[in-house]
Amino acid sequence: MNKVIHTYVADANFLIAEGLKNVLSSCAEINVVGTASNAEKMADDLFKLRPDVLLIDYSSSKLSFADLTDVMRKLPSLRVIGIVHECDVNQLKRLIKLGINGHLMNDCDKDEIIDSVKSCAKGEKFFCGQVLDRLNWSEGQESSHGCDPINISERELEVLQLIAEGFTTKQIADKLHLSFHTVMTHRKNMMSKLGLNNTAGLIVYAVKENLISPNKFLFSSGTN
Repeated sequence: MNKVIHTYVADANFLIAEGLKNVLSSCAEINVVGTASNAEKMADDLFKLRPDVLLIDYSSSKLSFADLTDVMRKLPSLRVIGIVHECDVNQLKRLIKLGINGHLMNDCDKDEIIDSVKSCAKGEKFFCGQVLDRLNWSEGQESSHGCDPINISERELEVLQLIAEGFTTKQIADKLHLSFHTVMTHRKNMMSKLGLNNTAGLIVYAVKENLISPNKFLFSSGTN
């Protein structure tokens, strides 16, 4: 049985906070231990409850960018996922340098929000496709893995294997019971980790590192 992920939701908008709570609670592996609509309550609860993951919208005066960075400095072991409507690229870069574990936009779908919490709880990074597009990671400008080993998650590996076999994004989504958006995010996450800007390079890397068999890959000329 998988370990339950104790998660905390911070959002100044009560209805959005409750919506996120309901989305996360629909997953048996996630337990939402509390919510907050302001920084003071969030800080008190985080120190008392010590959740595994914090999901926070830091775009309001009640829960600001400064409040988020303060929490990250004081609780370095806490896994943190930002989720906002409009993100500032400079703020995103600062959060990445501080070690934020994930970032979403608040129009991400249910599967993607749940996947982000599961991934970050395991120590993986999870940035939705829209965030990666804003950072222009597809060309590797923000890639900082250097000579360190690249961590491809089990789910990303599943997606990569199906890409190599010629399945389209929609077919992969149907096969793995994920949304189209979530599969696209996994694809972009892998490309950003590796500093690649196309699917061919992704497959070549996978074959080179023995992540997939060279006998199985097929470059698809169709649209994804």
